Amino acid sequence: GRLAADQDAESLAFASHLHTRLDECTRMEETVNKVEAALDTLRGDYERVGERTGGVRMACGVLQTRQGRLAQMAGEINERLDVYGSLGPITQFFNAPGDSVCMDPEFLPSLERAERALEFIEAHKDARDSELYAMRFAQCRSRALTLIKMHAQREFRRLGAQSNTNSASSEHVRVRAAATRLRPLLMALQQRGTEIHTNAVQVLADVEASYFQMRRIWLHAHVPQSLQSIEKEHTDEAAVLRDWCAFVMGVCADEGRLYAEFFGISSGKGLRAHEDMVMHVFYEQVRPRIIREAQVDVLAALCLTLLAYQRPNESNEPVEPGEPGELEAFYAVVGAVLEDAQQRLAFRAQAFVRGEITGYRMSADDAQAAVQWIRSVDSDDLADHWEYPPVQRLRWLVAQISGCVDTEVQHGLTDEALAACKQSIATHGARTVRDSVRGDADAEQLAHQFVTCSMTLADQAAEPDQTHYGGLNTGSARFSCDLPV
Repeated sequence: GRLAADQDAESLAFASHLHTRLDECTRMEETVNKVEAALDTLRGDYERVGERTGGVRMACGVLQTRQGRLAQMAGEINERLDVYGSLGPITQFFNAPGDSVCMDPEFLPSLERAERALEFIEAHKDARDSELYAMRFAQCRSRALTLIKMHAQREFRRLGAQSNTNSASSEHVRVRAAATRLRPLLMALQQRGTEIHTNAVQVLADVEASYFQMRRIWLHAHVPQSLQSIEKEHTDEAAVLRDWCAFVMGVCADEGRLYAEFFGISSGKGLRAHEDMVMHVFYEQVRPRIIREAQVDVLAALCLTLLAYQRPNESNEPVEPGEPGELEAFYAVVGAVLEDAQQRLAFRAQAFVRGEITGYRMSADDAQAAVQWIRSVDSDDLADHWEYPPVQRLRWLVAQISGCVDTEVQHGLTDEALAACKQSIATHGARTVRDSVRGDADAEQLAHQFVTCSMTLADQAAEPDQTHYGGLNTGSARFSCDLPV
């Protein structure tokens, strides 16, 4: 019975425990239901807040759009106010007294402000009083460009009045110092001179004219003095011409660099005309010397000197960047002088052929020397001991003109000289040799042998030495006799 009582007690305890757990689950279920109800309430509130937030966001977008338009309108209004408000200060600045307005750090920025204002007004021509403001700002721009011109011209006049013809280096240092000060202004003028502003084009032309006038003041004295000084240093015409060419080439290059330091470019019509003036002085000095020169060897040396200074792309030499623009005037005049020298050389070569080959008359001593030469001649060395003077002069002439003139002209002169030489050999030479041994049984044979050997030497003499000079063939032999030309 005790065992059964213990089992019943145990069952009652377990049942009580189950009832306790059931009550806890009931309470938890009630709590969960309350939480779900609260979540449903929050979900509804969230949805209502989301709907209202979307409306607020849309309203904010509309307000931001309106704010952007208002900001843009405010910017445009401020820009117009700045444009119209800047007229007074800019006008006052450009009309300030004194000669140093251009050197004020605010000068170029003020000019740019005036031009921007003018562009703005021209883009808004429907604005009130736009024509009046456009005219006033255009006047400010013209006033600024005129100030640049006046300041530059004053500087150029000062530089011209203080020119030092005795020292090229000190003159260049002084001018380059002025270029450092004027370059920003002239660069601004150069930039506007390439645009549509017609007044800027004229102002730039006036400034360039003043600059070149300043340079001419110095060059008109410096170039002739330097050419005369170089001439006194040499007795050789070719050496004088060589140093003259080097000098004027350096002058043209220096003028191009100086112009670039002032205006920012190294070429232009004004610069070319300026360098033409320098080269005109050179041409007036050189051409008379060539025209009055009668010696063939001197003319040949002059031609070779000029060929060394001809245009690089004509002598197959590399062209330095920018060089043709700077030295175009130099190369043009050197080419013209070279043509004069080559024509003079061809003329004097023809005169040499007529006077010294065709006009040659064999003396009795030469006739005896010719006979002795023929009787002792070695077929392996025809020119041993003696040579018919016209053949010797032919060889000398061919060596002189080789490489100095065009190939066609050179061949023509050589053929003319060779024909004259052979004519002299066949007629005058043969007859003189025959007469000098008149009465000898072998007179005709000696004359024939003289003609044969001399003709062979003449053909050899007509072939120039293959010595290269600047891509051209030049002869190196010289005629040793003192010949009148």
